[in-house]
Amino acid sequence: MRKFFVAVALLASGPLLAAQQAMNNDSVVKLVKAGLSDDLVVSTINASPGTYNTSADSLIALKTAGASDKVISAVVLKSSSSPAQPAASATSAPDGQTNPGQQTQSSTAMQGQEQEQQSSAQMPGKPRVFLEASSKGPNRNADRDQSMEMSKDLEKDCPGVRVTINQQMADYTIQLNHIEVGLLVRDNQIQVANKDGELISKTKEGGSIAGGMKKACELVLADWAKK
Repeated sequence: MRKFFVAVALLASGPLLAAQQAMNNDSVVKLVKAGLSDDLVVSTINASPGTYNTSADSLIALKTAGASDKVISAVVLKSSSSPAQPAASATSAPDGQTNPGQQTQSSTAMQGQEQEQQSSAQMPGKPRVFLEASSKGPNRNADRDQSMEMSKDLEKDCPGVRVTINQQMADYTIQLNHIEVGLLVRDNQIQVANKDGELISKTKEGGSIAGGMKKACELVLADWAKK
């Protein structure tokens, strides 16, 4: 009878003794081979700190050593619920504060993103400009497509815009009314409209096409900068 009580006492104290030191796969095998019940082994695993290897080969080794599916499941659950170890490169400051080096890197990255967004907002892409021209007069030169002349002058004197032949994609439209009164007498009327068809300039008369394109360029860029 004394031996029975001693055995019961040892079994009852087994979890307490095991809890004093970290458990691992080998500890589980020892408990299983000692003949402890599944419930007692599971209770010991749950009550004790431990580090377990739950790879496929390690779980097979536990099974081969006699561990039941219930015991193996307890090992897997205990391993998955254990707090993850911090990475070697990530050091924490006292009282849960962020490491100064990490905080600096994070702040720098955020500042870089903000600056990039502000730069993008302050420096929009080049506005697209669609050109329209009509030409009248008794001379043969009046039959020329003056939009070609307008495009040439814009490419030369207004690199801040892009000329497009797709009016639906244009941000602005520059219209020219070219009139040839005589061999050397010409009149040019120019107006600029935004994407909604609203005029952003009054009709300009007189002067050369090149001069008119410079003025139209200034109007387009000034209005585009407001966006």
